[in-house]
Amino acid sequence: MHRQILFRCPRTGMNVQHRIDDVRFESSEPADSYVPVRCPACMSLHFVNITSGKLLSERNGPVERARSA
Repeated sequence: MHRQILFRCPRTGMNVQHRIDDVRFESSEPADSYVPVRCPACMSLHFVNITSGKLLSERNGPVERARSA
């Protein structure tokens, strides 16, 4: 069985949908588990929480990106 997670790419700011297997993450996994996801928006590897869809870098709040003028 599959389920979708939605996260925001920190590089592009785009919302990204990714499908993960529920079978891979059984009830033995804690709710604070992160999975590596290859982002189709920037092709980088992000670690996404399997429950909330938040990135590992967002544990202490969202990351602010500097913008050039």
